[in-house]
Amino acid sequence: MNEQLQQTLQALQGGLTGIDAGTAASNVTSWHKTLDGVPGAETLVSHLAQLKDCLESGDLPGAAALLPGLGSETEKLASAAPAADQDGLHQLATALKG
Repeated sequence: MNEQLQQTLQALQGGLTGIDAGTAASNVTSWHKTLDGVPGAETLVSHLAQLKDCLESGDLPGAAALLPGLGSETEKLASAAPAADQDGLHQLATALKG
């Protein structure tokens, strides 16, 4: 599993509410950069941009509302990911769907 995915899963171990907004925004920015331009990830990239905006503006309810959609989009892309990352992506999708 790649390091970025491992770090995200570790951050989520305490639950979604256990992550401060600044850390979450940094993580979202990192994923946005990683996925920008990846075929099939356009919707996920758009959701990440919306999530980053919510986090940076302090709209935590708005951010929370985006998470299930992010989970669904992550689930869709998991099967196209490298085999070593697929299980971690499924875990991430489940955590985001909450």
